[in-house]
Amino acid sequence: MKTTPLTLILLALIVLLVSALACASGSTVEPTAESLSQNFALTLTAKATAAGDGGNPLQTAQAEATAQAQALDATQAANQSANSEAQKATAAAEAPIKGELNIYGIDPEKGHVAWIHPPVTLDVDSYMSMDYANDYPATIAADFVMASDITWNTQYGSSGCGFMLRSDGDQNNPSTYLALITRGGSGHLLFGIIEKGEPDGGYDFFPREYDHSFDWHNDVTNRLAVIGRGSVFTFYTNGIWVGEVDLKEPPPKPVLPAPPASPPPGADKKLVEQYEKRLKEYQDQIEQIQQNYASLLSRFESDAPVFEQGFVGMVAVSESGHTVCQFDNTWLWLMDESGQ
Repeated sequence: MKTTPLTLILLALIVLLVSALACASGSTVEPTAESLSQNFALTLTAKATAAGDGGNPLQTAQAEATAQAQALDATQAANQSANSEAQKATAAAEAPIKGELNIYGIDPEKGHVAWIHPPVTLDVDSYMSMDYANDYPATIAADFVMASDITWNTQYGSSGCGFMLRSDGDQNNPSTYLALITRGGSGHLLFGIIEKGEPDGGYDFFPREYDHSFDWHNDVTNRLAVIGRGSVFTFYTNGIWVGEVDLKEPPPKPVLPAPPASPPPGADKKLVEQYEKRLKEYQDQIEQIQQNYASLLSRFESDAPVFEQGFVGMVAVSESGHTVCQFDNTWLWLMDESGQ
């Protein structure tokens, strides 16, 4: 686990995106860059708002899920025979998912498939922008596994594709986790924390350290899987373990890059100026790395809350230029309370 200049770019990108999404009104945000929290608010709290409720998306979805579960229990016995063929089709669809769960050390008998998502493509073509998708926005995830085949084409290596995890759906000051894979530096995986609309540190992984099949080139496909169990998040690419974070454990001290080499004595003015420029960039990087570490350490020392449950979805995050993220074979598995 390392902190690199690319991580800092991504964290800075998240800072700008959160600020832009929180401040933008519905009339000024482009349709492809609407706030993910606005999507939740529109789809989950319309009834609550009409009734004069405060419009907490998470509470609304929980209430709706409870009502739906009760209705299903009441009709399940009557419909069991009629649904036999559908049950067989569901079992066939779930079979490969359960097989994949074994790769991740998850007991397929202790949980269930929340949804299997149809293919979706997120296309972003503007500066500092984000797009989001989920056809099942009311699903709440606590302990979960989410996986997808991600095919990307990004103009800049710091643009990324991945998942939004355990979001509270707040329209103005969202709290959420982001897991993004990017092309920069032969491939990175960033796990970022946003609390009440403010980025609060992030962890950086290099998938190719463990997964030699990870391909950072454009127009290729990598499979990303994230497991969330309480405070622990585990990451796989192409079926290979590539890293883990426990938000209740102190973050590892960052590995600092080496400073630029000093020019030889008597070097000409141009060479000295180039060195001074590189040194300034290096000092800025060190400061940002230390700030990120301090933020993570502060969360640990203050026993900052872990987002226990929330909404999930697929996201595309663009620094600039054209970014396309295609998601296929995407599914969400919810673990039982006793699941492993």
